[in-house]
Amino acid sequence: MTEQQMEDLFHFYGHEDLYRRFKIPLYVTGLLDDSEAEHLEDFFDHFTLDCSILFDEFRFWYRYFEVSKKGMDGTSPYY
Repeated sequence: MTEQQMEDLFHFYGHEDLYRRFKIPLYVTGLLDDSEAEHLEDFFDHFTLDCSILFDEFRFWYRYFEVSKKGMDGTSPYY
């Protein structure tokens, strides 16, 4: 996912402040680099994020969500 796509999705879901705080950590960690925009949209649809969330918490819940969608072996139990 591109940086512009990330920014657009954070803004669309009302998380502008989080994006401003997480922009550099997202870049450094590459957390969303290999993710599809639809995955981040799905994450935002299912999780309520507090404005005081730390990046490490966001990263944990996003990874948790990815694994729960894919399964530990990389295959999805939902598709």
